Amino acid sequence: MNLIEPDMKIKYFTLGIVLVVLISCNQNTSKNQNSQAAYDYGTKNDSALFYFNKGWEYIMDYGQWTLSEKAFRKAVEFDTTFLVGKSLVGKITQDLDERIRLWDELNIKKQNASKDEQLLLESTLNILELFNARDQNMKLDKKFMSDFKEMSESNYREFVHKYPNESYFKAEYFEILHSNHNAQVALDSLNFLSTTKQKELPSFISLAAAFESDLGNYEKALSLADKLQTKINNPDIPAPYVLYAQIYSKMDSLSLTKTYIDKAVALDTNHLIAKRLKTYIDSKLKPKVNNGFK
Repeated sequence: MNLIEPDMKIKYFTLGIVLVVLISCNQNTSKNQNSQAAYDYGTKNDSALFYFNKGWEYIMDYGQWTLSEKAFRKAVEFDTTFLVGKSLVGKITQDLDERIRLWDELNIKKQNASKDEQLLLESTLNILELFNARDQNMKLDKKFMSDFKEMSESNYREFVHKYPNESYFKAEYFEILHSNHNAQVALDSLNFLSTTKQKELPSFISLAAAFESDLGNYEKALSLADKLQTKINNPDIPAPYVLYAQIYSKMDSLSLTKTYIDKAVALDTNHLIAKRLKTYIDSKLKPKVNNGFK
């Protein structure tokens, strides 16, 4: 004899469905949380990871190269085995001897790194090799650049799809797409792959504005530059000045470009991108010599 009344059977059956759904949701949530978990870049030291992320924030969001270098160096002080951290020190240092030493060390140790670390290290090591060759006036193999660009795009694509919440390497990926393809491909990828939160990061706003200006959409680019300036709201941060300068340079407004880029360089004399643009603009504005004829 079944002691459970019919209406009670329905209640127990419904409760069972609810429990199954809740358990399933919890399991799916746990899986999603694991798949979206922040990547540790190969260090288990919380302080090292903190300063590593600060280094990215300083350089990508605010254009503070000096503070970024200090943060990356602090990260590897806390963890001397932090390979990805060391690769960023190598990328930002202006000391050729140090960069050569880091390239040698990382090139040997990368084989013991995880697959995810290797994805990032391979690309950065090629950048260091490129910098070292440039600073030593050495020529690289003819296929170096094409192989490097192809490998970087492939490695970064794999990484950003595996870790969609990792923002700064994703921003680097968009820059690679810009270099390898064009501004439209980079902008489409930024709009498609970025989370809502990432699109509000200063670095992502800057990239979107830069891509828009390359496409000739100057009004949209300047609107994004205004948004960046409002979001940062600090006259001592170089990033907005650099962005305005880049846009006005595309518009061939040399005097406005100079006004903004001079301000950026004055705020951080280690901002290499700003310094290169300043050198270019100063050369364009330099009075032409008429070979002695009046």
